[in-house]
Amino acid sequence: MIKEGDIFPNNKVTVVGSQSEEIETDQLFSGKKVILFAVPGAFTPTCNNSHLPSFIKNYDEIKNKGVDNIICLSVNDQFVSKVWRDSKSVKDDFLFMADGNAKITESLDMILDCSGFGMGNRSNRYVMLVEDKVVKKLIVEENPGVCDLTNAEAIMKSI
Repeated sequence: MIKEGDIFPNNKVTVVGSQSEEIETDQLFSGKKVILFAVPGAFTPTCNNSHLPSFIKNYDEIKNKGVDNIICLSVNDQFVSKVWRDSKSVKDDFLFMADGNAKITESLDMILDCSGFGMGNRSNRYVMLVEDKVVKKLIVEENPGVCDLTNAEAIMKSI
């Protein structure tokens, strides 16, 4: 599992913002301070009703603390990620990372087996602060059904 002090692995990824584009993760993290939070799935109850809304609500305060980007990662395709993003009131630079084949999630060793729920492999629920590609803070939720440790308020204490 990726840990604090590690370099975020470079991968091609589809990023969904006001438009969708395929880029390398190095472009997202090089020379920047970024909060990346991961959810098991778009539109799932905790992700949709608690985790994502905590970052939307605290967006301005997080950005005022010097964070360049906030990115929500989910093991969903870019089309689901876009519909989920469009269903929320988010700023244009609030990005969603569509990890449809779980390539990034696997490279971080953050796979969560949700096959018991008919969802296959998904991502663990976590939040990390990445500065210039280095993971400075990483918090992984022990119970993926809650976001007590990984919500916006929790990571703001580390910024």
